[in-house]
Amino acid sequence: MSVYRISYFLILSLLFFIVSCDNKIIHNDVTLKRSSYYYSNYDIKFSLNQVGDSYISYWLEGSTDKLKSKVSKSKKNHTIPLTIIEPSVKYNFVIHSCSNNLSYTSKLFSFTSSEIPYEFPSFEIEKNNNYDFDGYIFLRTQTNPGIQLLINSDGIPLWYGISDSVLSRPFNIVDKKSYLSLSKPNLIEEVTFEGDTLVSINTMKNIIHHDILKHNDKFIGLTYKYFDVEDNLDLDTLKGDGIVVYDSLGKLFWEWNIFDVINPMDNGNEYYLTKDWSHANGIFVDYDENYLISFRAFGQIWKINSLTGDIIWRLGMNGDFDLSENEIFYAQHAINKIDNDTYILFDNGDVELRKSSRALIFKLDEENNDFQIEKSVFLPDDLFSFKQGSVYLFDQNKLLFASSVNSKIVITDMDGEVLWNLNSDYSFYRAYYLNEIL
Repeated sequence: MSVYRISYFLILSLLFFIVSCDNKIIHNDVTLKRSSYYYSNYDIKFSLNQVGDSYISYWLEGSTDKLKSKVSKSKKNHTIPLTIIEPSVKYNFVIHSCSNNLSYTSKLFSFTSSEIPYEFPSFEIEKNNNYDFDGYIFLRTQTNPGIQLLINSDGIPLWYGISDSVLSRPFNIVDKKSYLSLSKPNLIEEVTFEGDTLVSINTMKNIIHHDILKHNDKFIGLTYKYFDVEDNLDLDTLKGDGIVVYDSLGKLFWEWNIFDVINPMDNGNEYYLTKDWSHANGIFVDYDENYLISFRAFGQIWKINSLTGDIIWRLGMNGDFDLSENEIFYAQHAINKIDNDTYILFDNGDVELRKSSRALIFKLDEENNDFQIEKSVFLPDDLFSFKQGSVYLFDQNKLLFASSVNSKIVITDMDGEVLWNLNSDYSFYRAYYLNEIL
């Protein structure tokens, strides 16, 4: 009787082994190819002997820190991009696949990443007390060729894309998966860091400049129109800025222009007439869905009703809030928010009036028309940037600055002490922080 039982279980085991072997996932034709000379991504292509899901683990040889790719789902033939790659080093990777509740890991593969292209910016990093940060800083050059890139705390580029022309200045982060890019003055694109274009919007005659952002599936940018000047010996036209809002299908959803609310030729107009009259350089969405727009030439931030286009308030010199001398900002950039009632901007300063740049953090009580500075964090004098530049809250209690005219990116604490200093041979209009991608 016991002999019979042994034979029975042997047969079951053999049957299970045969079925398992038949269902074993096999990785075939594994190849690796760089996406192109102009991008740092690598594409891993392979096929499975059955339909399944796959992803890739990859790591620097000798390191225990592993990165994971996105998951490629429900197919036999897979192409999976690797997006965070340090140049000129050896990487190992394995493919993980699963099908019908069975999983399998491939053998170990290796490759050596390419060198940085010759057009690339160089970086020198200075760290105070060996300060480091996790994540990446997102930068974009302003020269030909145009380069956008992610660097780590050591200034090593881990992702980049190169254009054969000067990239238009506006760019922004959407989330940890994608970014906004303006490759032409009338072409807004949302692109993943893996290289997939999610949205492409041709704004036609509406030329976008200085700033773009995505909010609640709407794409918002700064644009401009011209105003004909009569009986003026010095000026034929004025350029006045505005806002355009598009949906994800590229339909113009809403637009506004400063000439809708102010006639620059009225006797009551308080703004000095110049060809580039208002010079908007920043746009942001406030807590109540209304728009904040920065007018550099006026030294003011305006809040615009997103339905009616009316001016809700004007903040700055000669605006709707009483500001003392030390509260006034000059040639400001990068208006953004920390929370519902706390704002932050890059106060460039002025060559004649105050030759220093700072982060200005402030609160606004709209009902009581009250302005209060929460924090004023000055950069060292040698980082004065009279034009361009940005600042964003970084890692809860630090600040990420772009000192554009000095070709520097710095991180400071809330007292202004420089913790991390990047010096480059390229200038960057802004600098953004991502804590991770994918």
